[in-house]
Amino acid sequence: MLLLPLAASADVVEYNKIYFNLNANTKQAEVTEAPNKYFGSVDIPPTVLYDGEIFDVTSIGDWAFRGCSSLTSVTIPNSVTSIGSFAFLNCSGLTSIVIPNSVTDIGNSAFNKCIGLTSIAIPNSVTSIGHYAFNGCSGLTSITIPNSVTSIGSSAFYECDGLTSLTIPNSVTSIENGTFSWCTGLTSVTIGKSVTSIGDVAFSICSSLASVTIPNSVMSIGQYAFYSCGALTSVTIGKSVTSIGDNAFYFCEQLTEVRSKIKYPFGIDASVFERVPEDATLYVPKDTKANYEAAGGWNRFKNIVEMEEPVAIEGDLNGDEEVDVTDVVELIDMVLAGIYDPAGDINGDGEVDVTDVVELIDMVLAGE
Repeated sequence: MLLLPLAASADVVEYNKIYFNLNANTKQAEVTEAPNKYFGSVDIPPTVLYDGEIFDVTSIGDWAFRGCSSLTSVTIPNSVTSIGSFAFLNCSGLTSIVIPNSVTDIGNSAFNKCIGLTSIAIPNSVTSIGHYAFNGCSGLTSITIPNSVTSIGSSAFYECDGLTSLTIPNSVTSIENGTFSWCTGLTSVTIGKSVTSIGDVAFSICSSLASVTIPNSVMSIGQYAFYSCGALTSVTIGKSVTSIGDNAFYFCEQLTEVRSKIKYPFGIDASVFERVPEDATLYVPKDTKANYEAAGGWNRFKNIVEMEEPVAIEGDLNGDEEVDVTDVVELIDMVLAGIYDPAGDINGDGEVDVTDVVELIDMVLAGE
């Protein structure tokens, strides 16, 4: 095995044609840039032996493989916990990479413009995906975001026009600016029930997106959020939304049905639904039609129809008209906090405790 320190720095060594920054204090090694670009298949070792000492390879450093257009595959060992910013920027020939379960953080622009990647698995260990992380990965056709992820950076999947469907897990609390903008192949998206905000231009120019349901957890929809989603025909807006940015649904020329669950409509800018068909129907909660007709922006709809109040569903604690694992989580939180809510008294014994949790789990499993 070749192991040579570089003349430029005593802390950088070459090991099996891979270059590492070594930290003498922590005994950790970080993959770093090579004087000449990496190419072909690269197998990163879990440890580096240097000067009689063992260094654990724990990270792929910022810019480590940037511009390595002849790089085709990379094997990352289970010792690595982070992939740095711009680590694989413009690795246009990269077609295969496995991210191990040890990785918790994928840095900004980590795989930016890796156009050769067609399926990449994000392990359950990852908690954050950085800004522009997969920006311009036009060959990416599918991706699974695990429930471990709590944050997705702005423009993280910008211009991933090969993506066709997407599920944002319940662990994610916000969709940042431009996160899925220009995903022109995206036909369906499921937004997790913990998302509270949808950022500016978050889904703008997703020109194949046919329908979207904004869950009751969402409180704000940013400017141009769904701008120019030309195939969008149906939108459901959850009851907790308190602000909708200018031009949010501007130029959605096929939008014929908007279902708003907001019981106390607030004024919105006239641009929010600009260029939406004049004969589009706005469905609103019972006894709120007059309020919508009087509210700025909403009154551009000529067809406003009141919906019947939904029938209360036993076990639907979060009011999303479904009984699923999110209700179980909410009930567990209620029990742990010692809160009594009649809705959580599933078995009707006058208490909210673990027996109600068990019964609700049974309901979910039975699909009731």
